[in-house]
Amino acid sequence: MNISGINHINIVVTLDKLTDVINFYEQNLGLKQGARAVSRRAGAWLYCESGPIIHVSVVESLPYTGKDTHFNHVALTCHNVDNCLTTLIKNNIPHRIDFRGPPAMTQVFVHDPAEISIELNFLGEKPTILLPSQ
Repeated sequence: MNISGINHINIVVTLDKLTDVINFYEQNLGLKQGARAVSRRAGAWLYCESGPIIHVSVVESLPYTGKDTHFNHVALTCHNVDNCLTTLIKNNIPHRIDFRGPPAMTQVFVHDPAEISIELNFLGEKPTILLPSQ
């Protein structure tokens, strides 16, 4: 078997968080809801340019509480860092920016409404917009 990439990530939320999580990814990260197979659970599939990437599933109660998990974050390959930062600032989404290299890369860190840490990687990009102090 050869692995060629990540197919999708699954985020479990309670019904009261579903709309907030979907709106976060659509309004701030530019993902769009798309086709979803019939399922026993409510939820949504969120798509990027190349296809489905995030599967949000509704559960009656969360399987764990607090930060007691080995899962740390999701990293997404992105482009157009200025557009991303403009959206986050406009929507008052707290974020942290880091610059890495080599290779040159801007990383933007945010949390979604389900408290999942999201790392947005912009290879070869530096912001050109005026940034508020972090």
